[in-house]
Amino acid sequence: MLLKISLESPLFFLLITISFLLVTFTAWLSPQPLVLKSFGFEDVVQVLTLPLFISLLLERSLEVFITTWRGPTTEQLEMSIQQQNAIISERRKLIPEQQPENQIPPLDPNPIIVNESGGSTLEQQLIQNFSQTPADVLTKLQPHIDDLTARVKDLNEKERKRLAYKSDTRIIALWTSLLCGLLISAIGIRCIEPLIIIDTTNPIQISIFRCLDALLTGGLIAGGSEGIHKFIQVFTDFLEATSSQVKDKRLSS
Repeated sequence: MLLKISLESPLFFLLITISFLLVTFTAWLSPQPLVLKSFGFEDVVQVLTLPLFISLLLERSLEVFITTWRGPTTEQLEMSIQQQNAIISERRKLIPEQQPENQIPPLDPNPIIVNESGGSTLEQQLIQNFSQTPADVLTKLQPHIDDLTARVKDLNEKERKRLAYKSDTRIIALWTSLLCGLLISAIGIRCIEPLIIIDTTNPIQISIFRCLDALLTGGLIAGGSEGIHKFIQVFTDFLEATSSQVKDKRLSS
């Protein structure tokens, strides 16, 4: 169970203090700033090409593994939901047939909209439709109403199970892709290090930098190819905007 931390919680201030001390200690161990290499757009694209390719492979591989593992249960839940919807629709059509003609207004033929919060308005709708009917008619209808209400509740429960199962599948896929991304970046495929001049005289700084680079690269790979595409697009837009500003300044001068 996840722990919810509020702004007034003492644990929140403890985490802030630990983070501040960690950053201060890291800065104390790495007093010299890193030196950037001269690079352009082509260099950045070249650096990101390999992580993009790996991310594509990782996406397709995880899709095969996750679908093989979790797909059958998802299909069974969806099939069960469809069958329950069909049964409910048939039972709704049968209710007016149980009554004498023109005694009961027809039910809405539209399918039932499942309320994910667990509530059902079916009984309320039936009661509202039959509020002007005799008591004996309502008594005769009550078993059908109870049956439909129970089926709608069962349908809501199956919908909640399906949503929870899909959420668990998404979490498994994200954690697996993050772990794979961290392992890939840990073995040497990183995005920032090729753009930095490594200072071999400060091994502590190199170790800290490589750990952070591995975390960032692993997260970038785990984010998928779409995230890398967006990153490249942001960098491209930034370069184009900067180039336009430089041109405007030259023309104005």
